[in-house]
Amino acid sequence: MQMRTTHARRILITLAACVVLLAIPALASANKNLRTGFLDNAYAGSDPAAFWSDAAELNVGFMRWDMQWAHMAVSKPKDARNVEDPAYFWAQTDNFVRQAAQHGLQDRIMFTLWATPKWASSLQASGTTADMPKIDAWRAFVHVVATRYSGKYTPPGATTPLPRVVSFETWNEPNASFALRPQIVNGKAVSPGNYVKLLNALKSEVTKAVSFKPTFVAGALYKQGGPRSVTPINFLRGMATAKAKFDVLSMHPYNNTPRLGLKDGLDQSKTNPKFIGIGNFDTFITLSNQIFGKKRPIWVTEFGWQTPSEGKNQYVATVKQQSQFAYESVLRLKQLPQVERAAWFLIRDDPPENGVFYTTGLRYVDGTKKPSFNTWMSAAKKLQRSPIR
Repeated sequence: MQMRTTHARRILITLAACVVLLAIPALASANKNLRTGFLDNAYAGSDPAAFWSDAAELNVGFMRWDMQWAHMAVSKPKDARNVEDPAYFWAQTDNFVRQAAQHGLQDRIMFTLWATPKWASSLQASGTTADMPKIDAWRAFVHVVATRYSGKYTPPGATTPLPRVVSFETWNEPNASFALRPQIVNGKAVSPGNYVKLLNALKSEVTKAVSFKPTFVAGALYKQGGPRSVTPINFLRGMATAKAKFDVLSMHPYNNTPRLGLKDGLDQSKTNPKFIGIGNFDTFITLSNQIFGKKRPIWVTEFGWQTPSEGKNQYVATVKQQSQFAYESVLRLKQLPQVERAAWFLIRDDPPENGVFYTTGLRYVDGTKKPSFNTWMSAAKKLQRSPIR
């Protein structure tokens, strides 16, 4: 009885979302280059057939792959610059890259490299994945990643080289204390300067390891600052001071108040906002152009709205709101000519038993589609045609 009631409720929600969809205006035509995609390592690894079927239906134009160093090399390699050192775990990433190429996304995968193993920490008293790593250890990790996915490396036992990966994003949300430490020392923001060291090292190692011109993505900034973190705009200013060099700027414009949707952020300062969401994303673009003195492509490499579930009822939107906001976000980003990529976080919700879990998926954890699946599909099909098959 409970299962039937839940199913009926979801059908009603889906019908309500269709009404919302009809009320939303057609997509603007200002940006012909916007491609949408996803970040969902867990779904891609656990059920690749379903994942790639969804990707085709959702008109995916690119994918982000989260490459966490702490998971790739739990133990310290004996020879960290040797791609075949047994301490490295490559299987899941190899599978994903091969499957992406088979489905038409050759050269449309972006790696995000981050998360320090304990053995590589530069902070002796800490040992968390947020620690600023030792630069030589970071360089070695970047070297083996770039070498393996250069398009010329054939793993032992394989008959063909692994597909190449051409886009590399340095770190994840480096302006937040939960992702990169230290942030502030004696009242001074040190994280932007440390980040540029990571960025420059990655750029140098990748360039030497491959025979093509890679795309270097910088930023991946968390939506806001805080007592121990740096606001996105101040972080950009620090990057400029440290003379950061990159091709694409990236941002994660999550909401502070999810139920506000695209209205969230409209009350923020136009010159020094503390928070960046989809609603005030134009401010982020304007200020970044001023800070770096030129217009660069912008990639939204992670965003989404969580929906309620058992154990997660704060900082969520209703499923109807998620559906509306997902569609409106694509519409809004298409109106911003510098925005070239937009990656939604999760196709399928995380299982609650994972501890820290997220419900931003377009499907529930049991695989049932949320209303947002169809509204996202409708919005994405109005964009540039996907190469996926």
